This record gives sequence, C-alpha cells and structure tokens, in this order.
Amino acid sequence: MKAIAAALSLCALCFTHPALAEPAPGATQGVWATGFTTRLQASPYAGEDSRLDFLPEIYYTGEQWYLAGTEAGWLKEVDDGLYIDAFIRYRFGGYTEDQVSDLADMRRTGTLEGGVQVIKHTGFGELRLGAAHDLLNRHQGYSASLQWQKDWVFNNVTLTPIVAVEHDSAEVNTYFYGVKNSEAEPGRPAYEAGSSTRLRLGLESWARLGKAHLLGLSLSHTQLGRTVSDSPIVDGNQRTELTFNYRYEFLNNPASQAVNQAAESDWLKGEWEWRLAGGYWKDGNFIEMIYLNNMAVDTNDTAMVSAFLSKKISNEAWNLPIDVHLTGGLVRHFERGGQSDFNEYVVALKGYFNRFPWSHIIETRVGFGYGFSYGEQVPWQETENVLRKNLNDSRMLQYLDYSWDVNLGDLFNNESAKYCYGGYSIHHRSGIFGQTDVYNRVDGGSNWNTFYVQCKVR
Repeated sequence: MKAIAAALSLCALCFTHPALAEPAPGATQGVWATGFTTRLQASPYAGEDSRLDFLPEIYYTGEQWYLAGTEAGWLKEVDDGLYIDAFIRYRFGGYTEDQVSDLADMRRTGTLEGGVQVIKHTGFGELRLGAAHDLLNRHQGYSASLQWQKDWVFNNVTLTPIVAVEHDSAEVNTYFYGVKNSEAEPGRPAYEAGSSTRLRLGLESWARLGKAHLLGLSLSHTQLGRTVSDSPIVDGNQRTELTFNYRYEFLNNPASQAVNQAAESDWLKGEWEWRLAGGYWKDGNFIEMIYLNNMAVDTNDTAMVSAFLSKKISNEAWNLPIDVHLTGGLVRHFERGGQSDFNEYVVALKGYFNRFPWSHIIETRVGFGYGFSYGEQVPWQETENVLRKNLNDSRMLQYLDYSWDVNLGDLFNNESAKYCYGGYSIHHRSGIFGQTDVYNRVDGGSNWNTFYVQCKVR
C-alpha cells in the first residue's frame, strides 16, 4: 500500500485549482518538457494577505496520456468531439502555523484527488463536467464543476476565457475552513462548514517563443460561498489568483522524435541505462558539495542503496549538446536504529554533458537532475535538520542529483566496459526553501554522498 501511495503522489507531481495544469495549447505531442509554475494568491485566511508558491515541474503530452505538473491523466476521444478525461491532481490548499500566525496549533495540508470529467467540443466553445474525490482521506469529501471555455488563437498566442461553477462538499470546506473543538479558543470558536457553490471567472494565455519555449499566464477570480466566508478563520469572501508557467520542450532530431512519439505503443524502443549506487548521509550544504568540498564518508551515518532505470529522451537542451534522460529509482534507507528502514521513490529528469577537451581520451560526464522524491518515512537525520527551522517535515520533497562519472572502458582500456560509467553523485532532498505548499513549506532537506556504476542497456 505504501508503494501505491508513493506512485500516486509522484504521478500527480510528474504527470487547487486547475489553472495551467492541463496540457498547454500548442504543446508538441510526444515530447517531454521541463519548467516551473509560480502562483500568487490572495489568501482567504485571516492573518495572511497573500501566498506565493513556486514549484519546478515535469510535463508530457501524448496522444492519450498527459503529465502537466501537478496533474496527470488519460484523455480519450470516445465520439466526435466528445472526450473522457480520467485524472489525478494535487489540490492546493490549507496552511501551517509557520504561514499564518493567527492559526496557532492548527494545520491543514493539500491532498491528492482523483476524478473524471466529460469534455464536449462545440461551435461556441468547450463544455466540461467533472467530479473529483480525495484519494488520501484528508478532507474525505468531493468536488464537482461545470465549466465553459473557448480558445482564441492569434498567431503564436492562445487566449482562453473561462467561466466555471464549482461545488465543494461540506467535508472539503470543514477540513480547509473549519475549526475543530480541540482547536477552539477565545476569538476562534469551533466551526463546521457546509457545502458551497461558487463562481470562478478566469483568463488563460499561452505563447510559444521560438521553437521550444512555452509561456503561460492565468488570472482568475473566485467568489467564495457564504459557509466559507462565515468561518472564524476566513477574512473576506473573494479570492484572486495569478499563475505563471514556463516550459521548455526537449525537441530531438527527427529520428529520435519518431521513437518518442511511438513510446505509448512501443515504449521499450530507445536508449536505456541502469544505475546502482550506494552511500552515506552527509551533513552539509548542497552548493558546497557541488564543488566537491564535502565528499568525506562516515560509515557511522545512515546509509542508502539505490537502483535507477532511465531512458534517453533528447540529445539537446537549450541548444547545447546535453543528453536528457527520464529516470525513476527505488532507494532503500538504512536508519541505523534511528527508526525502521524504509523505501524512497524517485522520478526525475537528468541531463548529461560530455564535451570536455579530454573526453576523446577518457569520456567524462557531468550530470544534473531534478524531480520528486517520496519517502515512506522521513529520514531521521533529515527530520532533525528540518525541525530546527520548521514546525513540520514532509515525505515528499524536491529531488536533486549532481554527478561526475568517467567511461570505465576508456579508464581501463577495456573495450567490453565501453558501455559503463563509474562515478560520484549527490542524492539530495530539498524543500526548495519553503517555497511550495506541495512540500508543506519545508525549508531544508538532506544529502547523501554516493558512488555508482551506470551502464547502457545493450
């Protein structure tokens, strides 16, 4: 069950409010992309004026499957102009005492929702009818929506006005805006919210700049329901949100792109690599470690071993000769009695550069990857580090991977080892300085010095 929960969590982040979460208009089919989303929202909570959220993301738009930052889904045309969209998504919302001082001893977090919507393309626009339910049993409720939108295309720019009627069950509203009896205090009475229906107006825009860059901008305004605005922890009855999204598409040469576009029907094609690694936790700054200033290993610290499998998805990034891989990994943590051992699951993009002046003698690669890490538990040494600065930790954090390796065939003058590399990498979990609700606003993380062997699948 832990592995299933991890898979769902990672899919929603690598596959709130749905602004800019779905496949972008004009996104290249069969191509992976990297980027980020920044959200600025007027907070509905008393004691908090606004909230800024920043999250690096991964994207993919296929014939049926899509991955759009915090949402992933399966979109299928079942009749002329009629589509079914089955999705999972991260629902932004909630707060911690770190964020809102007026809500001392209270905490609510976002959750993972799964749902289905029916989409009908008509001559006057697109109609969407959908519903979603909590998959993690945090709010234990459901939401539903009816939405109209229409794309207007002007050269490389697409404008999409949106009108939506959205409904949240009483369980949803009580979780995010209610006050439990145990949380009640003078000036903050216990409160149980009812169901609510609200109107949301929005405008989205997408622009393609050059060959591989996509920019998205979304503005929305929501009129909150009375049961929400009457809550003692809510200040106001309106919410405005501005969202900015940047995406860079990994566009290959024609031969490579043909392979990737066929991936949904024959995903085994292409160039694959596997990696086995092992190492120890290291107390230190990730930036300092990048400069190889903190490579010492203490075998008394907690340890980890990992196995990764990756597929090459591009041989170019930002007009540079960088090989880009989509990678997934299973990590086993050995906690040395601090707590029980556990698994960590990783999904990431990683780029490799090997055009060094000496690479014709000994091929050398430097690599950098980012993605998402979900632990069945939080490493205990990470917890100690994080709780020095935060009131909570998070199983889900940003994953960073920095590595140097050399071709073993070149190093040992052995032709049979030409397909393998040996090297050093930093396995890093990061809350990206408390910049996102997805990671519970955690500021901090953890590092492991690891050594690995990585080979191409022949």
